[in-house]
Amino acid sequence: MSGKNIKLRKINNSDSPYFIKWWKDSELVELTSGVYEEDDDVLEGYFLSMLNSVRDKHYIIEFNSKVVGNISLTRKDRNTFEVHIVIGEKKFRGKGIGAGSIKKILKIAFNELGYTKAYIEVRPENQRAIVLYELCGFKKTGLKKYPKNKNQPVVLKMELRKKEFLDRQRKLI
Repeated sequence: MSGKNIKLRKINNSDSPYFIKWWKDSELVELTSGVYEEDDDVLEGYFLSMLNSVRDKHYIIEFNSKVVGNISLTRKDRNTFEVHIVIGEKKFRGKGIGAGSIKKILKIAFNELGYTKAYIEVRPENQRAIVLYELCGFKKTGLKKYPKNKNQPVVLKMELRKKEFLDRQRKLI
């Protein structure tokens, strides 16, 4: 798939209905946070906290001008960020949009924002996502436990350093 058809844009107020729809998709929530919430007011509060975040960067993923998901950079420290991605529209999953979006967000983070390390946390049983992240250059670094999180007590942590990302980009040229 050509990355030309994929566009990332910052989220705005009018994107709230997409997020609320995706956050109410129990199948999708099971693949991600595992925290299911039905109350629209609570979900709108989640969205507003994302929209108003100064520290983190939240983007809508558009494919051929259609909103299909979201991707975020969560700043952990001066050098490190975490990637979060959701292809919310089911019919667009498995089409390379996730890989294209991750590559675009990594370019922003490493080349424009000056980060040197990325990581991603994924449910160990989400093999489809793990394969995607490996295709984007992330390497498994081990399991991380969250004993107080009943919805997601264990995640697989995967990392990618800027140097490895840039080396991969040079090989593709």
